[in-house]
Amino acid sequence: MTPIDFVYLLGALLWGGVLGLFHFGGLWWTLRRLPAKPRPKLWLGFSFIARMAGVLLGFWVVLREDLRAFFVTLGAFFIVRIILTRKIGRMG
Repeated sequence: MTPIDFVYLLGALLWGGVLGLFHFGGLWWTLRRLPAKPRPKLWLGFSFIARMAGVLLGFWVVLREDLRAFFVTLGAFFIVRIILTRKIGRMG
C-alpha cells in the first residue's frame, strides 16, 4: 500500500465517521425533541428521509471511487454507532 492509498483510506475512515455522526446523532437529536412536537409521526418521517438521503448519498460518492474505501467508510459508520450507543446509554 502506497502512502497515497493510506491517506485515501484514512479520508474514507473520517468520512464514515462524519456519516455516522450525521445519521445516529441526527436520530438521537430527533428522538429527544419528539415529545414536544405537535405531529411526531411527521417529524420522525422527515427526519428519517433526510438522514437516509444524506447517508446514501455519502456512501454512493465513496462507492463510485473505490470498493475498499467503501468498506472502510461502512466500518467507521458502524463504529460510530457503537460509540454513540454506549455514550448516550450512560447519559440516559
